[in-house]
Amino acid sequence: MRIIHLVRMWPTNSDPQHGSFIKAHVQASKNLGNQIAVVCFGNKPIENQEIKTFYTPFRKGPFGWKVKLDYVIKAINHLGGCELLHIHGGSADTAYIIIRLKSIYGKTLRFAVTEHQSHWFYKTPLGAKITARISDMRSAVSPALKSKIENYGVTKYIPNVLIKPDVKQLEVIRQKENAKKYRNFLFVGDIVDKTKGISGILNAWESHTKLFTKDILNIIGNGRDKQRLEIEFAYLKNVNWIGGKEPYQVHQEMTLNDILIVNSRVETFSMVIGEALERGLKVISTPCIGPQSVYPNSKSLIFRETFSTDELIRLMAEVKAVYSPIELDQFHEKKVSKEIKQWYLSPNDIN
Repeated sequence: MRIIHLVRMWPTNSDPQHGSFIKAHVQASKNLGNQIAVVCFGNKPIENQEIKTFYTPFRKGPFGWKVKLDYVIKAINHLGGCELLHIHGGSADTAYIIIRLKSIYGKTLRFAVTEHQSHWFYKTPLGAKITARISDMRSAVSPALKSKIENYGVTKYIPNVLIKPDVKQLEVIRQKENAKKYRNFLFVGDIVDKTKGISGILNAWESHTKLFTKDILNIIGNGRDKQRLEIEFAYLKNVNWIGGKEPYQVHQEMTLNDILIVNSRVETFSMVIGEALERGLKVISTPCIGPQSVYPNSKSLIFRETFSTDELIRLMAEVKAVYSPIELDQFHEKKVSKEIKQWYLSPNDIN
């Protein structure tokens, strides 16, 4: 099958983690034997020799929609035709593109949309709703997100793809001491304070480090608030701003840490939770509706009851580093690829 993936997030030179969850979905699609090309809206992506990528800078309004449509058609021509346009994140531009392509290609081209975005939980753009309504197929990366989108048609739950730990990573985990005199706490994500709550973690750390003077907080990621937060909290001790890393580097860093902190208001799936659990970390997370619908309760995963800083401070003091990796085979590429294949081959779900 010839498939065009239309994406808004894709790894960039400045942020190699950016959109890694979408890239994993696209790679799973390619590994099924499909011919694929990617059309990327937004920041300039890292060139990938394995995947042909067409890049157009983000433009708002109808003129921008027309430019984006032209790039989709270029990608279709590059493949010599297309049976499926797979959209990752709907908006007004994708609704316009679907309508125009239907008039050009008719029923020879089907349209699928996968939603990864958290705006479905609070304020969904009209264009995203229209895209979901007029697409032939819909999928969502968590059961909670699925429940929101299925109001616009039959929706399938297809999780994000987790990369399982390799032998070397598991060996590092096995060599950890069970009675460490200090703990390494970890944050991984975009440094966007409004959505990820990094300042809340740092405020909690101010209290925590007074009592646990040898504990360390490592922060992995880049984003618009990184410089501001580094300056604002420069007085804190034992905080390491590591910056952006390639996914495999993040996984290596995880094996050197003990406890992951997730402080987001909303998450749809949270790959970082699954990646951390598979590498033996304990996880403290806010009560995010998406991850709570994805990950089973376990001794390694603590979902907080509230979003309060006081609760986070208490749990950081209480949590013990116990290295018990959890295998989440249902999120590995082999299983997810099978779900994607069945979805691609299913009859149109449009109603």
